[in-house]
Amino acid sequence: MDCVNCQGKCWRSGRQKNGLQRYYCPTCRKYQQARYQYKAYSGSTDSQIKSLVRESVCIRGIARVLGIARGTVLDRIRGLAATIMRPASQPDQVSLEVDELWTYVSRKDNEYWVAYAINRGNSAVVDFVVGKRTKSTLKQLIDRLLCLKPKTIRTDKLTLYERLIPKRMHRAGSICINRIERKNLSIRTHLKRLSRQTICFSRSLLMLESCLLVYFWG
Repeated sequence: MDCVNCQGKCWRSGRQKNGLQRYYCPTCRKYQQARYQYKAYSGSTDSQIKSLVRESVCIRGIARVLGIARGTVLDRIRGLAATIMRPASQPDQVSLEVDELWTYVSRKDNEYWVAYAINRGNSAVVDFVVGKRTKSTLKQLIDRLLCLKPKTIRTDKLTLYERLIPKRMHRAGSICINRIERKNLSIRTHLKRLSRQTICFSRSLLMLESCLLVYFWG
């Protein structure tokens, strides 16, 4: 058989415990099989995990549906998130809306906030940051947004924004963020860990950020 990594010729190299033929590639020095019984090796597994994450399925639920281990699901989501790049600046990003979503990690008294921005024109997520509801956390997001050179940044009346956004481009008020407020409802519906009335929650900050990356841009 041909190697799945370098397309070189593989040698037969004994059998697995389940009786399947094992192959060895002398070029990349890796062992492999022509077919795998474990469903996690299927080529469609990653795309299925992405779809299930966006459809409000929890980690244990994904493991049950796909018939793979929960630890494998966690590893795959972290791996997928590591390959996702934040979107580049677009010429139509002239007006942005910024808001925050409350959540918690591990326990309810460990509060975290997801601050993110959307393009007012098409409601696409431009950037986000996860952290405590402090000036330093919001500053990370606002500084990156200012690099995009938008004409206006619309927020609620949180006073921290007044200190971070230049007055000439800042618009504040509940009517200014009606699109992102509607986006908040969709996110809480699609991501199980962010739903208010649920027993699902994020056990680690890394998994929360990874699921957001997969949901926003995966």
